[in-house]
Amino acid sequence: MNAISASLSRRGLLAGAASAVAASRLSTPAFAQGTRRDLRIGVFGGDFGNISPVVRHDIQGGLIVNNVFDGLVRIDYQNRRIIPWLAEAWTQTDPLTWRVKIREGVKWQRGYGEMTAQDVLYSFQYHIDTRSAWFGSSFSALDTMRTDGTHVLEIKTKRPFGPLPAVTLGYGGNVVSEKAHKEIGPQAYQSRPIGQGPYLVESVRGTEVVLSKNPDYWRPGLPKMDRLFYRAIPDSSVRLQALQRRELDFMTHPEPREVAQAKRNTNFTSTTVVGWNWDYQQFNLTGTVNLPMMDKRVRQAISYAIDREAIVNEIYAGEATITDNQIPPGYMGHRQSLMRYPKNGDLNRARQLMTQAGVRGYSVDVITSDKDWLRKELELVAAMVSQIGITYRIRNMDMGGFNNLWLNNRFEQHLEDITLVAPDPDATSWWFLNSGGSSSALRNAEMDRLTDGGREETDPAKREAIYHQVVDLTLEECPLIYHCNVNFTQIFDRRLTGFTPTPQEYIEFMDQIAWT
Repeated sequence: MNAISASLSRRGLLAGAASAVAASRLSTPAFAQGTRRDLRIGVFGGDFGNISPVVRHDIQGGLIVNNVFDGLVRIDYQNRRIIPWLAEAWTQTDPLTWRVKIREGVKWQRGYGEMTAQDVLYSFQYHIDTRSAWFGSSFSALDTMRTDGTHVLEIKTKRPFGPLPAVTLGYGGNVVSEKAHKEIGPQAYQSRPIGQGPYLVESVRGTEVVLSKNPDYWRPGLPKMDRLFYRAIPDSSVRLQALQRRELDFMTHPEPREVAQAKRNTNFTSTTVVGWNWDYQQFNLTGTVNLPMMDKRVRQAISYAIDREAIVNEIYAGEATITDNQIPPGYMGHRQSLMRYPKNGDLNRARQLMTQAGVRGYSVDVITSDKDWLRKELELVAAMVSQIGITYRIRNMDMGGFNNLWLNNRFEQHLEDITLVAPDPDATSWWFLNSGGSSSALRNAEMDRLTDGGREETDPAKREAIYHQVVDLTLEECPLIYHCNVNFTQIFDRRLTGFTPTPQEYIEFMDQIAWT
């Protein structure tokens, strides 16, 4: 471990006052045990905000969206492959043409009729016309679309695009009813969406959302619950206290240091999976920021100054895997989790790079969102980089404010986490590193060439070699600095059965969960 171990008390640095709302009572109702078909769920964050699938939503909004809408495809997480869902088949008739068959008999909620290929075309075109948050990643490769009958959509791409099933049908595959979207209006639809999934929206009120069973759901016998009561509670410890007081039945994102104790409580069950994610820092390299970090040697110095093992231990109590690159284990292109930067950092090398760059020190605004664990992590990282003369001016923001600055490249630097949306290396790189990516703040011609090539190449061996080059260039240029892949944990009443966790933070399917 580097010198920060001796010079800083991390526990002192991370200590904070207990939340004033710790003793408050939640407004979700209580139920008599034994007859329940309702579930009270506590998630992190503030107001749920938008819950339309064609307008960017926050993580807690995604938890709602993915229980109100079924996607065109689903991920077989165990085998890391895409499986049919509302799109029951797809074929390529030539390198640029895809034909997608939509499942017949799927009904939109509240009497809006059968889902058709025209609904899919409308949704995809809406993303393109509004240049939505999904545009760069999922739809920019599309050229033309047309329906062929009621249940077939033909898509032509501008160039070969192998990740289309995972990225377009997957990440972009929660579609809206054209009739409902036009009738309700895009703005009102953000809080009153019409889906075709297991639950429909009953009410939305700031930090509370109520979902009720969809009586027309296409999968017989599901869902098993009649109602879901969601409550967003920003503080991890408060969520756990609410669970222990029986004000909640199910919670996400417990404070990692409290997980071991919670697991010993026989009233509860916990699930933990390795997330498809990273905690990372990103630099605005679009040319709008004039700071020493524009020199890659300074960015490399920051990466060498980071003690990744300290982050995993202090922030996540060991519930994470150290990494310095973007491709997690199990993905095409993965070689090893640490490729270049030592797990405990190297302050001597960091200071050498700062000297070579002619930089004695500087200050930079660093933003993060309302995830309490990331705010603690940023405080720890700020202490680490202070040892090479860099001052992080921390700006804690709500998720909406953070996303507004991040996605519009109106930031200097940020620290955040991200969930990878598909089991394809394209989802680890193009979106964040290609100049066309919706989450990119980099302008690098060689990176554009490589990441575009990874999308177009169809030979697996050649594709993997391209992603090795992408990783090597990322480690050299450091447009992003990766810290760790974090485990996702849920804790819930032991009498609940049927819940299967996913490695994606914004997806917790509640269609099979039931009380015993």
